[in-house]
Amino acid sequence: MIKREKFWRRPGWLFCLLLPLFHFASVKLTFFCAVTPENAVVVWLPNAVLLAALLRFRGRRAPLMAALTFSSDVLANLPVFRWYEAVLFSAVNLLEVAVAYRLMLLSRASPHLHRLQDLIKFILAGPVCGALLAGLAAAVVLQQVGGSATPYLTLARVWWFGDGLGLLIYTPLLLAFTQPQHQRPRLTRWDDAALVLTLLLALAVLSAQGGQIENVSVTPTLLLPAVAVIAFRFGVRLTTLLVALISLGTAMMMTTGLKPFGEVPIHLEVVRAQEFILTLCIIGIGFAVLLNELQTRERELESRVRARTRELERSNARLAAISATDGLTGIPNRRRFDETLAAEWSRARRSGQPLMLALIDVDLFKQYNDYYGHQAGDDALRAVAAALASHARRSGDFVARYGGEEFALIAQCADKEQALQMAAIICRCVAELKIPHMTSPYEVLTISVGVTVLRPCEHDLILSALKTADVALYRAKQLGRNRVEAADVEPVA
Repeated sequence: MIKREKFWRRPGWLFCLLLPLFHFASVKLTFFCAVTPENAVVVWLPNAVLLAALLRFRGRRAPLMAALTFSSDVLANLPVFRWYEAVLFSAVNLLEVAVAYRLMLLSRASPHLHRLQDLIKFILAGPVCGALLAGLAAAVVLQQVGGSATPYLTLARVWWFGDGLGLLIYTPLLLAFTQPQHQRPRLTRWDDAALVLTLLLALAVLSAQGGQIENVSVTPTLLLPAVAVIAFRFGVRLTTLLVALISLGTAMMMTTGLKPFGEVPIHLEVVRAQEFILTLCIIGIGFAVLLNELQTRERELESRVRARTRELERSNARLAAISATDGLTGIPNRRRFDETLAAEWSRARRSGQPLMLALIDVDLFKQYNDYYGHQAGDDALRAVAAALASHARRSGDFVARYGGEEFALIAQCADKEQALQMAAIICRCVAELKIPHMTSPYEVLTISVGVTVLRPCEHDLILSALKTADVALYRAKQLGRNRVEAADVEPVA
């Protein structure tokens, strides 16, 4: 079984087989319901079949499709016209479609007819220019070959209006049903009720005799507001289908003698029918395409807003990360440290678990800068930050640059002994980097660490904990540096 997407991707053998059959059926349908007993054509549908196929497939296999529809047109017209008349009329129809398609290409109109400007370009190319040119040519054939006594301009006008309305009715309908529906309309019970009432009103109007029911005027014009409502709620597909059904129903009323526009001469009745169908198409199809375009633009705008919002969120996230990161070392800065300490302080106070806070200072860093230069000092700070960050990998561990050559560490620990061991490992790790420091008694770059471990209570203050850790750091520096000191705890070398 051929899938719908594959079938409409390109005109394959199955489509080329069905195209002339569908075109032939359209000719017979027109003769059945849109030609009056006086041989006046209200609407001519078949030309829209080829035009819709050319637009749908963007002209691929155009010569083949033109030949197929030309053959089916001749065969369908043979019972009505002589063979040479059928050939000439089919040639005129082919000229009409070719001109309309060429003008659509020149105007660069979208074949989907999703936008109002594309619909306007289609109307000018097909129902106006293409059908008018065909009407002028067909009037010559009717007079010179068919021997018609009707004035030339009258013949041209009748052909023009019939072909133009056929293109206007049938082409958007075929295009709408051969293209995927990107978004289905959300319908309510009120929408269903409006559709049912519209169909009932259409049946009443199309069954009226002489435009009246019980001496009450009931003409097809009453359907115009209902079609506008359907266009507003149901979209292009259903609107084009409803317009086509009402148009063909109105034409069929004339062919069966119901006289939908009252007791008027046949030529005036045809004119009124064509005027009504034109108005119906403008209100129904035009309104549906306009609303579809507005909805499409709204969806595109919403999509752009969502994309810009996501981009703005990413930019804000990057800015937040930059504002919370130290530009030199790449680890969190003092602002991020204060935020994290407040959060961890609250968590530890709720859980009752110990919280380790350590302040770290690079020993004799001013002398290092004076001896080796500021660039070497920056490199040394980056190396120390990397060493600290490599030992703060557990969940809940956090290291930041506190300011200048000072760093800070927040960690979860079981007790003070574990905290001191962790700080001693960090102190030893920095010394093992063996960064030369000739003005230090250790001849390598080292750090001093002040540690405090506490279980925050309701009345404890963060500032007090920082002061306690700072006192321990001061003690470590006073006792010779390259060591760890804890508040009220025996020192660890």
